Parts: sequence; C-alpha cells; structure tokens
Amino acid sequence: MTSGIAFFAYNTEQIDYVQLAIIAGRYAKRHMPDQPVCLITDSGTWEWFNRGKYAKYADMAFDDVVIAEADNTVNKRTHWDSPYTNFSSDFKNGNKHRIIKYSPYDRTLLLDVDYIVMNNSLEWVFESDNALAMFHTAETIKRDPVVSSQQYLSNQGVPMLWSTALYFNREHKLTNLFFDLWSHVADEYDFYKFLYSFPGSMYRTDYCVSIATHMLNGMGHGGLIADFGMPMINMSQHDDVTKINSADEWVYTVNNRQETWEDTLALIKRENVHVMNKRSLDRQFDNIMEALDA
Repeated sequence: MTSGIAFFAYNTEQIDYVQLAIIAGRYAKRHMPDQPVCLITDSGTWEWFNRGKYAKYADMAFDDVVIAEADNTVNKRTHWDSPYTNFSSDFKNGNKHRIIKYSPYDRTLLLDVDYIVMNNSLEWVFESDNALAMFHTAETIKRDPVVSSQQYLSNQGVPMLWSTALYFNREHKLTNLFFDLWSHVADEYDFYKFLYSFPGSMYRTDYCVSIATHMLNGMGHGGLIADFGMPMINMSQHDDVTKINSADEWVYTVNNRQETWEDTLALIKRENVHVMNKRSLDRQFDNIMEALDA
C-alpha cells in the first residue's frame, strides 16, 4: 500500500502558491524523508512555474506532479499582512474534496502549503489503522486557545475541525463515505450555512469537513475521525516571520490583538506551524532556501 504527502497549489494574481509549496514540500521531505511528496496544480500554474527562477527547486520539493484544473467558482478571501495591511485574493479551494481521486497514494497526508513541518510528529498516522485524521483543536504561537470562532462553527455550533492537515486511507470504506459527505456539503453550501449558522461568504473547507464529520458521527460528537494527538499551532495573519535562525528555528513577531501596537517575539524550534500570513513566507523565501541548503 503506497503512502505520501500532497499539496494543492493554484497561483493567483496576488499569491504564488507554488512558491509556498516549495517551502512546505522541502520541509516535508526533510522531516519525513520516507514519504514522497505530490504537488497538485493546474496547467497554467505549472507552465508558469517551469519558466520562472524557482523551477530549480522542483526536484527538491516534489516527487510527483498531478495536473488538475481548479474550479472557476468565485471565492474571495481577505488576507492580512500585519494588523494594518490587507488585500483580497482569489481562493481556489473548491476541489479540495477531490483529493481522494487526485492523490497517487493509498494513504495520503494532505497539507496546506502554509503548514510548515519541522518534525515528524504526524508520520505515525501512516502506520495506524485510522481511516481519517485531522486536528480537532488549535492554539496560538503563544499557546493560548484560539478565538471561539476558530473552535466552533457558531456560538451554538458544532466543533470545528481543521482541513489544514488531513490524513486518509483510501482503501477504508469510511473514507469514501466521508468524502461523499464533504462533496455533498460543498454542493449545498448555502443550505448548510443556514442550517449550521456559520458566518461569512467565503467557501471554507474547514466548515465542510466539520459538518461532514458531525453527520458521519450520527449528528453527534463521535470518534470516527482520529485526532493527530496535539493542537495545531496556528499563526495569526497579524503575526510575522521575522528571522530564520536556522532551518528548524524561526523567530516570529506575535501581535497583541487587543493592543495592536504591541508585538512580542517568539522563538519556535522544531515545531509544526500553520503560517497563515503568506506574505511573511514570501519575504523570507530566499532565507529559508539558504537555511535548508546549509
């Protein structure tokens, strides 16, 4: 039975997602070297990448490339780069539930390109009997609980699971049922938005997997979806990657959401982090590559 790690990367006018996937892919291969890495992207993004200056990194980051065109559904997301700067960008995540079809591996760990793996703490799942696994909880870089809107779909809603990291065994019947439910929720997103009272107009896969899990558990809090066994460390978009001390030691600037003028430095060493401020990764790309090459 084959296993591996997969990333989606569809470039937009504002964000070079393949550049982010190079960072994430190289870290995945560094800390889980036995697992091949697959990039899933569209033909336009891949052609552009191969003409660019980062093409030399392809073999260092990816073992397989799957071309799958993104959905054309309009899905805008507001990104922040510090508390004072934001921009709007297309968010091409409408086909994420099709990973069960796209992945070349029977056992797949699907990671977002802004999830940076600095240890092998997730690799155990490939040897487990679990059909599916996700993060059930998250915390900030300072190890505080995330805000309530990142814990539940609404004030009286079901717990939120994170599609940032998703493991599945394609040979398990439960897996196929889960992805069928995810596809159904995606198709009827407006109805489920009304039913579960979650906010916003942007299509979010976190909401879809949370609802699919709730349905799979018989509309209750069951244990069919395994937890990775630790909270996901979630960097706010108001935070910044300040310095790359070494490949596995980064310094972050952590913003105080109540007093936005106040920042705190935090050193993270050998811990996986969801780096939600994508512009911070872009700024540090050359420094990260240099550290990985050292």
